[in-house]
Amino acid sequence: MKTLAIKLLPPPPKQYSIFMAQGLLKSLPKILKQLKPAARYVIITDNIVKKILGDPLVKSLKKSGLTVDLISFPAGEKNKNEKTHSKLTQQMLAKKCGRDAMILALGGGVVGDTAGYVAATYMRGIPYVQIPTSFLAMVDSSIGGKVGVDTPQGKNLIGAFWHPEAIIVDIDCLKNLPREQLINGLMESVKIFLTYDKSFFEFTKKNWKRVLAKNPQLLGKIIARAIELKIGVVVRDEHDLNERMVVNWGHTIGHAVEHLSNYKLLHGYSVALGILVESKISQLLGILSEKDFQIIRDTMVQFDIDEKDLQKFKISDIVKLTLMDKKSGNGKVKYVLLEKIGKAKKDARGMFGHEVDQKTVISAIKFFIK
Repeated sequence: MKTLAIKLLPPPPKQYSIFMAQGLLKSLPKILKQLKPAARYVIITDNIVKKILGDPLVKSLKKSGLTVDLISFPAGEKNKNEKTHSKLTQQMLAKKCGRDAMILALGGGVVGDTAGYVAATYMRGIPYVQIPTSFLAMVDSSIGGKVGVDTPQGKNLIGAFWHPEAIIVDIDCLKNLPREQLINGLMESVKIFLTYDKSFFEFTKKNWKRVLAKNPQLLGKIIARAIELKIGVVVRDEHDLNERMVVNWGHTIGHAVEHLSNYKLLHGYSVALGILVESKISQLLGILSEKDFQIIRDTMVQFDIDEKDLQKFKISDIVKLTLMDKKSGNGKVKYVLLEKIGKAKKDARGMFGHEVDQKTVISAIKFFIK
């Protein structure tokens, strides 16, 4: 047998900018012209954002002399699937979009993940720009290059790592966001503060009323810090081999309950329930203090998170779905554990994923189901 070797050169490092300001969408034509040139731009959005921001943006870009199309799909996590991905791809093919096209992902996390996945797979990959319009997308899903869709078996199980050319964060997009959507995104900010920045966790707790009143300066400060922290994690562990698991703290349980609710429970609220259970796991294992656990529990009450929502699901169903978590392997689930507020626990090898006995997980869930 003859064996031939293929030795590939490492790709050059990817570098791109996150632009953040109030009213930034007005400057989008100028920003796009400064980025990698595109023959045409394809805005992918949902049917709700299309009416509010998509249609006006098309007019703005065309007025600036850019060639632009817009395609949309029905809003909601239930439409973040392979069928939607296929439909969007087919529409781009029908419009004869080439590899010189650029996708503009305009919307929340569902749009960003789905449109990003279209960009990653269309003609084996074309450039795209993330334009998050929700709090959650701004602080989490648009950052880090993870794109993909859900399946009947679970959330985000099909996808790719595909970084955008830029991320455009316009704080003004949050002006009309309802309270529940603010809380939805805030939970992702609280998550990263609980694992990396105690002082900002306390700052957010102290100023929660002003956050929910949509104070733009305060929102900008929280969003900027959450983005900074996530950038650091992504740079240190781009492909989710170790530390990036910390960004998914609360998501092992959170994704399970979100899926079991048929996505009627918003992602941030699901993650908040996951944070409660996974904090309790850490406390039951003697890693997190009772005091810190209670602080976290009280914080969730402050932000309208109802732990009784866990009663809607069978414990056995939750545990079964955790086996589909991307951190699982060999039939065992790895959890991120909290050592104290502001710090996740590492094992002796410096790993952040910890195998936890199912009995402990069940006990933690039962604590909230009384």
